[in-house]
Amino acid sequence: MSRENDQCVAAAVAEIVVEACGESIKEVRDFVAEWFSAHEYASGLVYLARTVVSELVTNALKHACDPGDPITARVLLSDAGPVIEVEDGSDDQPVVQALTLDETTGRGLAMVELMTLAWGVRPRGGGGKVVFAVLDVE
Repeated sequence: MSRENDQCVAAAVAEIVVEACGESIKEVRDFVAEWFSAHEYASGLVYLARTVVSELVTNALKHACDPGDPITARVLLSDAGPVIEVEDGSDDQPVVQALTLDETTGRGLAMVELMTLAWGVRPRGGGGKVVFAVLDVE
């Protein structure tokens, strides 16, 4: 694991790089919660941020990475609200699955869509992508 801007978790932009494995989800979730708490967001928003980043990292693990590949999670302030980004090396685009009552998987991005102001994906220079979500502070 490496942390950029580690001197101050309350920095406007902070990121963590983890290896693609199941244990990384908790590591990233805790990092994001620490950042949101340092910025004095309400506990409900901290919980929401933990949930959103968990879904985004899980999606990268399941669909975009091989074990050990790097995954970068970033949190930043924007005019629209706090932003969570998850970066991986795959060019494959995430797909929102329809929510159904009988499926037990495939709901992560649909949940992110419902819980955030906006989400999207942009290509990363040199390959890969960044999936982002903007949270509502209201």
